[in-house]
Amino acid sequence: MSDSRAAITPEYGLYPYQRQVLHDVLDVLLPADQAGRRGRAVAHLPTGAGKTRIACHVASAILNQRFAEGKVVIWLASSEELCDQAASSLASAWHNVGNREVGLHRFWGSESVTLANLSEGFLVAGLPKLWSLASRQPGFLAPIANETAGVIFDEAHQAIAPTYAFVTEQLTAYGAPLLGLTATPGRGYQIGDDDLELAEFFDDNKVSIDPRGHDSVVTYLIRNQYLAEPEFVDVQAAAAVSLREPRQDSDYSAADLRALGRDDAWRDLVISQTTDALGHHHRVIVFCPSVSCALAAATALTNSGLRANAIVADTPDEERQEVISAFRDPSGAPMALLNFGVLTAGFDAPATSCVIIARPTRSLVLYSQMVGRAMRGIRSGGNRRCTIYTVVDEQHRGFASVIDAFSHWEEIWRTPQTN
Repeated sequence: MSDSRAAITPEYGLYPYQRQVLHDVLDVLLPADQAGRRGRAVAHLPTGAGKTRIACHVASAILNQRFAEGKVVIWLASSEELCDQAASSLASAWHNVGNREVGLHRFWGSESVTLANLSEGFLVAGLPKLWSLASRQPGFLAPIANETAGVIFDEAHQAIAPTYAFVTEQLTAYGAPLLGLTATPGRGYQIGDDDLELAEFFDDNKVSIDPRGHDSVVTYLIRNQYLAEPEFVDVQAAAAVSLREPRQDSDYSAADLRALGRDDAWRDLVISQTTDALGHHHRVIVFCPSVSCALAAATALTNSGLRANAIVADTPDEERQEVISAFRDPSGAPMALLNFGVLTAGFDAPATSCVIIARPTRSLVLYSQMVGRAMRGIRSGGNRRCTIYTVVDEQHRGFASVIDAFSHWEEIWRTPQTN
């Protein structure tokens, strides 16, 4: 007798640990209390572990519910890159797990839609654009809130910023569930009132991965090849400029970073370290201290015959997309992508196996985002190992452990008791 079993592979499937997080999140979000208010939680996963993919399943599961028919699930993000990533991912998810035809509405940058007359489905909204409109038209969000089935807040550590908190509270005024996504569920290195406020905003609920007997979530993901194993290497530098020590829970000033970016020795070290990295890695991302440093270093690398490009805030959209597309394409010669303040979030290039952190930071959030650009594991189309170079001198060092960064805020959150 022949075996008639045939495997069915989902087009938008989840790894076992992602399914666990999905189930635990839905156990918190979907039940309603006596007042009809549904739950709030943060999904806490390292960069590269699939927060967006899980959240798209959450958003789809909400929209598939009976109470959500005729309504919208709203995805909030602070950057155009994050919005674009979310819209594409939601479309893929719903195509595979949705139960009816719905709309996908875009409201960020030059993308726009009439918010007062949305059809049921998903609304991906840029927080700056949404706040700009709400601040000019008091009461504008109220009718939208009445049609909101759920809210996803990307980069949730930003959620208690007064403007963003106002938007979120307005949209969830009728009890819609709220899910935050972050790799760093806190605001500052020194745990303080802002961190406690963030936890309270999400009802103190943090859902993460069960490490399945490993000493940490990160260790579990690395050993099972979901994340690349990082090697941290300090590159010693001696800048001619002195940076002012940041105040507690703040970072180096823009003026000091620009001064560092103009320092010849620092820029030359960025160029030489990137040159060396391109001899060992196929795709390298470099985080520079300033726009001028990124542009000058990319030009010098190109003039020396290497493949390098720079992306900064005012890089034209068409050029940006062309450069990013070339970087994501694993074919061709080794390539470096230099940037300042652009590629920390919402950028996914799994082939990246090396990051050079050439801008000092005291922000654990920013540090984790930069490191995460190289940590896609081979099971997610990335690498078995990656290298994180940090350009340092004694006055402005970086952090040294992605495990420590991930677990830093554990004491202020509780893990929901789920079924």
